[in-house]
Amino acid sequence: MTHNPAQYARVAADSLDRLVQDVRAGRAEWGHPHTVRQAAEDLLRVSDAMATVLQQMAAALDPAAPQTRQTAAALHLAGQASVTAATQLRTARRTLH
Repeated sequence: MTHNPAQYARVAADSLDRLVQDVRAGRAEWGHPHTVRQAAEDLLRVSDAMATVLQQMAAALDPAAPQTRQTAAALHLAGQASVTAATQLRTARRTLH
């Protein structure tokens, strides 16, 4: 049985939404540099995965569809931004010994 990959994206997005809500509401906090470092490592995984997923999404588009070129270009740019985010998160993680 083939799964819909969008379901995984929804779960990840919902988790990040809950994280933001809990921090804003004071139910969660970055109380120690270790938690910041761990979150940087986890978000690095998200950024790396997101870059790969965006490539896969662009490759799945129908090249005959008129909007495909513009959509693929936008997905490519989003993928580049994810790679940049991952690079910055690696730097942050290294500096948080």
